Amino acid sequence: MSFFKKQEKTIPEGKYRIIKIGKDAIYEVLREYIIDNQENFFDVTDGTKIVTHFDINWDTGEFICAARNDYGENEHLQCNIDTAELLSKLQDTTKTLFVDKRYIEISEEEIKNLI
Repeated sequence: MSFFKKQEKTIPEGKYRIIKIGKDAIYEVLREYIIDNQENFFDVTDGTKIVTHFDINWDTGEFICAARNDYGENEHLQCNIDTAELLSKLQDTTKTLFVDKRYIEISEEEIKNLI
């Protein structure tokens, strides 16, 4: 027999609980969702071995996330691309996050040529 009874949490009858968030919170939710599921989104076994970089264009509502192996040649976390510039140049890679192959794989040299 348990001495501590877990109290059920519920919304009272006839009441609403409402969450209203702004753009920064939406960006935060999206960023955290991708980080929490990066193994699935980027088709990797261990998400702790990659580093992700994010950007958003508030005018267009476009979002970008770039992932790479966590360490470069100098054993420091590196992102050698301008994600804001890449966001403006790259077409959407997927219409939804809920399909396979939602990413493209592109080299740093190809990115430099694109931007």
